[in-house]
Amino acid sequence: MKCSYRNTVLLFAGISKNALRGILGAAFACILLYGVGTVARAAEPWQPLQIIDVGNHPWDTSPRFRSKTKTFFKGPNDSSLIYASFAPRWDMNPPADPLGSHYHHWHEWAYILDGDFVIHEPVSPHQKSGMLSHFTQGTWLDRPAYSLHGGGWEVGGKRAQNACTLLIFEEGDGSVVTVGPHGDHFKPDFPDRPQPYRPDWQAVEQFTRPWIVHTTTDLEWETDSAAPGRMLKWLSDDQQEGFRARLVKIPPGWTAPPQRKAGYYQRANRLIYVLYGDVSIMPRHGSAAAGTQVQLSKDFFVHQPPYSVFGFADGPVTSAGAVWLEVTYAQGLAHGGGRIETPTYLE
Repeated sequence: MKCSYRNTVLLFAGISKNALRGILGAAFACILLYGVGTVARAAEPWQPLQIIDVGNHPWDTSPRFRSKTKTFFKGPNDSSLIYASFAPRWDMNPPADPLGSHYHHWHEWAYILDGDFVIHEPVSPHQKSGMLSHFTQGTWLDRPAYSLHGGGWEVGGKRAQNACTLLIFEEGDGSVVTVGPHGDHFKPDFPDRPQPYRPDWQAVEQFTRPWIVHTTTDLEWETDSAAPGRMLKWLSDDQQEGFRARLVKIPPGWTAPPQRKAGYYQRANRLIYVLYGDVSIMPRHGSAAAGTQVQLSKDFFVHQPPYSVFGFADGPVTSAGAVWLEVTYAQGLAHGGGRIETPTYLE
């Protein structure tokens, strides 16, 4: 039938207004649902897993924190995940240039791999000697922006006794704001960079407090109801800020349940650091792609970005058992992403 204004009027002349509205509404819904003609669905933006053997990663040529460091992962906004190794002290002399009490404009977290160290945790910028916190193997630190830490050399009877190795993730650029009469903003480990500004620490309306957990003495392992045989220790779980951290342990011969064997996030980022043992995973590029088995061991790191499939291998995935640290951000690699989504698991 030839389409014209007259033909259209005649076609609908005998139809009530309500019926006409229904026909037009259904037609409009079909256009929204199917479009005009055939439109191909966009492919998912699949990303690969990033896997790093930190044990064989090179040491930084410009180390951080007056220690030996490996900056083995870089994120947005100059964020970085660092493996730091502090030598034991050989005398009782104060450090040549103590940083003093300071804070950052961004969040950071840390996990002590072995050894120990002592740090002041002031509650006020006017406090000269903050509470002494003794970090030992397994200590978890969740430090929000504007949390004061550091201070003088005086540590009472809690001096660090051993060498110390830790993981530390800085959500920002490493800059430091010191407080007190000579408060300043600087990057002490990057002398070649300019000092961009000198903020007024006295204008800070509220200083925050960190969350510190000694996981070996403060927490018990709990069974994971979602994965039989697996155990967890919950370290942090901030739902509004979209940040979660936990320790995961699987026994020798553990097999991943089929419904939890492989999955991905659409927005979230997950960081995994193997602390002990061995675990076999099956990375694959896309939901239907075939994977290639990779065995992880102590000091292996995995970054699972959005649309990246993390999957366990077929059958038993570990011979000695394994323990790893698992940190998840709801969006990006900084606090503030809202609730963490439930991952999409593949068949």
